[in-house]
Amino acid sequence: MVDASRPPRGDARRGRVARRTGPDGPSSGPGRRRTLEAADFRPHFGRQVMNTPTMLRALPADHRRRLMRLPREVSFPQGTRLFDEGARADRFWILRTGSVELDTQVPSRRTAVVETLSANELVGWSWLFAPHVWHLGATATTPVRAYEFDATAIRSMCQDDPALGRAVTQWVGEVLAHRLRCARTRLLDLYAPHGADSAV
Repeated sequence: MVDASRPPRGDARRGRVARRTGPDGPSSGPGRRRTLEAADFRPHFGRQVMNTPTMLRALPADHRRRLMRLPREVSFPQGTRLFDEGARADRFWILRTGSVELDTQVPSRRTAVVETLSANELVGWSWLFAPHVWHLGATATTPVRAYEFDATAIRSMCQDDPALGRAVTQWVGEVLAHRLRCARTRLLDLYAPHGADSAV
């Protein structure tokens, strides 16, 4: 493993640096890229937690193969801040191992954790939709290994191939809908008056 050329946005003030690894072990250069296969997205724990649609399940095989040529393998120490709410969304990740908490800023209250993500899940959806700024924050709660995608490259690929663009938009849209439901439920649990109707 080697130090990343630049840390994830919002992480510099904490002094932690993302680390990138190659598929064959330590590397002295930038994060290596390789074509990823379906086996790369098998659960790395005893079972897969199916909270949101995964790339493997959501995208047709040909679209998935094209996307899998682009990411680089990265790793984050526990406590790394991947991104902050309101910062520019210029990348996203698919988790291989570890867990990441999503949080939101609540005025006059402490930051609220709204969901915990684990292996094979998508971290970040704001990169796909203008104005491309993060709507939540994210922190690695354990050591994390992940595949990192450049948002500009993926958006360009989707523009060039409408079928791919539709598939990616549907996948990310389903993830977005799930995340919004989780955030709403969590905030109601934390802050709604006891006995308030949460069915709407």
